[in-house]
Amino acid sequence: MFDLAEKPNKARPFSDVTVDKMAERRERRAAEQAELLGVRGGCFVVSLTLNIAGPVKRGALSDTAFLFGISEVRKILSELRFPVRAARFINKNTGIELLLAAEGDATAAKEAFSAAETNLPAGRLYDIDVIVSQTQKLSRSEPRPCLICGERASLCARSRKHSVEQLQIKTGEILVRAVSAHIASLAYEALVEEVHLTPKPGLVDENNCGANPDMCVEMFEKSAVAIRPYFECIARTALNARLSKNKENITEIMACVRGIGIEAEKAMLAATGGVNTHRGAVYALGLGVFACAYLATEGMFSALENGVDGTECFENMSAETLLSVAGAAARALGDGSDPASNGAKVRARYGVGGAVEQAFSGFPLALLAKNRKTEYHCLKGERDDPLAGAYALISIMAILDDNNALKRGGSEGARFVKARAEELLHIILCADRLDALNALAAFDKELIERNINCGGAADLLALALFIEKAERLPRVLTDM
Repeated sequence: MFDLAEKPNKARPFSDVTVDKMAERRERRAAEQAELLGVRGGCFVVSLTLNIAGPVKRGALSDTAFLFGISEVRKILSELRFPVRAARFINKNTGIELLLAAEGDATAAKEAFSAAETNLPAGRLYDIDVIVSQTQKLSRSEPRPCLICGERASLCARSRKHSVEQLQIKTGEILVRAVSAHIASLAYEALVEEVHLTPKPGLVDENNCGANPDMCVEMFEKSAVAIRPYFECIARTALNARLSKNKENITEIMACVRGIGIEAEKAMLAATGGVNTHRGAVYALGLGVFACAYLATEGMFSALENGVDGTECFENMSAETLLSVAGAAARALGDGSDPASNGAKVRARYGVGGAVEQAFSGFPLALLAKNRKTEYHCLKGERDDPLAGAYALISIMAILDDNNALKRGGSEGARFVKARAEELLHIILCADRLDALNALAAFDKELIERNINCGGAADLLALALFIEKAERLPRVLTDM
């Protein structure tokens, strides 16, 4: 088995659970549901659990998929505008669970949760129950299908039509598909967020096309849609290799990842009519996606034999760890760039490392951008302020030897970008909002006039947005 992680996995292995233990947990869950029903008049209780066949009810991927389920439950309740009055997380060997007391129309909530159980990649493994009283649980309008044959699940279970091993294999396939799809969705969301972030001097944003007259926001959106399936393939490759019982050679695995990246570039060019919108992002985010999938197999929680009421979140999905693994994967991938490519020529001419050097080093500027965005939020107290993203981008531009800037502006143009970006950092943080926006607009105009864009900085910003989303995943519990 290949190993990219520098730290050993702290998670304890989950042990077998007896039928008696499961029965005890069901009784205790009913009591906890009754307690939550009494939190406030008019509340109903949402119970989220996972259907896992066999004596071992916990695993790294099932726990990760459970976090997706928590996010979906909270999203549905938020969209329905049903306030959550109390929440309880249960972390035991018998299963990972969430109980919520919410106010609103319980029937509408059940309908929305049933749709999620049907439509989400891991939905078939979720049991999202709605309890309205100690004696009444709302039922689905249609019976659930069997995991394997699609017939009514209750009939197959009663007749034991399928073996536990068959169910475990199918469950594993669903989990791999669900986790890889979710990680790919984070990468896609990061790309969309990056292109819409405004202002971005010299780059395509909602104000203008920057120094790229052949590009626009809509083209970047099409490109992001086109390459999303390839991020999913990269994540699935990492998951399957990591979970395989056979020894895997990391060089061979990364060669497969390289092939997926090449196909992603072809899809991008087909979607844009030959315009290079995301080649650098495919490389940076592809490595980020690989690292995120790799770390998902490490496990984020552990449970003692008698259960742990609370959470034990490990730092497996921290930005620092994720980028460390991405860097190790990049080094295993190696520098396979074409010596005749524009990027290779610029690196050779100006003696700079560019994207490959950033990757081999674990993308330090992506981490800087992520931290600078957080710094802005802490200082200004505005979570969704686009100036936070601009501050993150300018932080990269002030340091990065950007191949695009060197190609278009030469050494003098690249020096201008760094010097002007350094000045802007102070203005964005210390000046009032209007002055900061005016300064960014002036920089945008200067870059357009010089025909300079810093696409490499935009790629690192997209990676920073991705790791921010990935890092938030295990923290969904602390947000309740």
